[in-house]
Amino acid sequence: MPVTKTERAKINEAERFTNAFIAYIMGFVGGIPLLLMKDTDEFTRIHAAYSSVMGFFAWLTFMAVWHMPVNRVYPHFGPAMYVVYAWLLYAAFGMYSYMRGRTYRIPFVDRLAKGLIRALSHAV
Repeated sequence: MPVTKTERAKINEAERFTNAFIAYIMGFVGGIPLLLMKDTDEFTRIHAAYSSVMGFFAWLTFMAVWHMPVNRVYPHFGPAMYVVYAWLLYAAFGMYSYMRGRTYRIPFVDRLAKGLIRALSHAV
């Protein structure tokens, strides 16, 4: 039985949500495999590269802030949770823009993301 146009749109929407979820919620751990897959389109590659670069910087920031003692009872929960909140806000913004078919540009991150795409496109 052939797939109808509405069923194809639902499959495409589910695939887009899955790619957005993998790229943004999982950070650079989810973005790199999306960059390495051969059947990934250019739009998904751009968002996966942005997520990978921003996720790496968020991870570095989290690890740096995690080791700063704030108080004696809960030494790690103060500023480190703000990094997690900032990452979740960025991930929600990224998933929203991906699902709407939009791209965004962050100047320094844009250059790093395009370099990552170029470097990993030769690896595949």
